[in-house]
Amino acid sequence: MAHDFAYELRQFIKTDRDPDRRRAAMSAISEFEDAGDDPEALQAFVEGSGKDALQAYCLPFMSFSSAPSGDYGFWPDIEWLEYCAQSKDGVIKVNAGDAWPPLWTSSGHEVQFIMEVNDHGNVTLYNRRRREVWSCV
Repeated sequence: MAHDFAYELRQFIKTDRDPDRRRAAMSAISEFEDAGDDPEALQAFVEGSGKDALQAYCLPFMSFSSAPSGDYGFWPDIEWLEYCAQSKDGVIKVNAGDAWPPLWTSSGHEVQFIMEVNDHGNVTLYNRRRREVWSCV
């Protein structure tokens, strides 16, 4: 996995304009390169700076994680999204096809995201500019 993490970080760095995130990714890649073929150092990279650097590239309401099976990736955090929608913490949940309510609440808090759910349970997250952030089936 260490080689895959380093590869993905190198791909992100190519177009990243955020200097702090880019610096953290380059530092993680340096740690990977310094590890060489040392299994313990490579595992430390995967569980530490490599994972942290990839986590920094997550979209809102997503996380980067790896499973014991070896699968890893960016996964939507539907539970957290649902919680924020229920607590009216910057998220409104609507059924697909329904009109969106105003993007502010009576308490004066602005809505930052709209969670649209279709009749099959598929979720699409939009930002307040009505642009799709991500969707999952």
